[in-house]
Amino acid sequence: MSFLIFVENTFVQLILEITQQSIAAFQFTGSEIQLLEKANCTKRTDVGYKEVLTQVIEKIGNLDRFENFSCSYFSQEFCLVPNSLFAASVPETLLQYTVHKTISKSDVDYNRLPEWSAVIIYQLPMWVKSVLILKAPRIVIQHEIAHVLRHLTTGSLIPLRSHLVIHEEQFSLVIRKDGNIVHTSIQEYQSEEDIVYHLATAFTQLKIDSKNELFLHGTGDQIESTQKKLESHLKTIGLFSQSKIEIQPSTHLQYQTLCV
Repeated sequence: MSFLIFVENTFVQLILEITQQSIAAFQFTGSEIQLLEKANCTKRTDVGYKEVLTQVIEKIGNLDRFENFSCSYFSQEFCLVPNSLFAASVPETLLQYTVHKTISKSDVDYNRLPEWSAVIIYQLPMWVKSVLILKAPRIVIQHEIAHVLRHLTTGSLIPLRSHLVIHEEQFSLVIRKDGNIVHTSIQEYQSEEDIVYHLATAFTQLKIDSKNELFLHGTGDQIESTQKKLESHLKTIGLFSQSKIEIQPSTHLQYQTLCV
């Protein structure tokens, strides 16, 4: 008598998240996100960031156990442009129109978003690529907002949805209305009230007063506390009475799976 044994293959993905404040590595098995390593960036220079990223990668250990590799880079210096404008210019020129500091050509990167007929252009320092491409040549590095935008072409068909990804000191906001991306921004904040203000401004300008979904993302105990306080604030404001608010701590990290 013979038996057939079927073994389900589990593809493990290494997910990195780089912000101005910290660098974190996660393992995704298709059903669960697990934090592997996280380090704060106390020395905010190219050399300092490179040292922290190198240390995080080294602490992960042997990378051969991972099938896929991806990285979300959170950069406040970015712009989202239609394909037609991107084709008629050069990335560094377009990005320079929207930022207040000079960015070298070598630090400018972009991600194409054919789902939205658009391109996101952003500052990506060379230290990111110099470390990651050496350690994991197949890694896909993209801007955080690129991952959120790709997710917005999947899942719920509700036309009015907002995604807020909270980090230490900064957050990103993406709003889809009537099937179109009507808002993308990154803002600094010091308290939950600052986030409420920016959300209220965006909702008021876009005349969002009907039923909608608002998702709050972000990882770590400090961010979780901020999310809960923010949710509590929003539920007391009439402008958000039609908003279905849902806290999804690490879901935004899983959006990286759409890019590999």
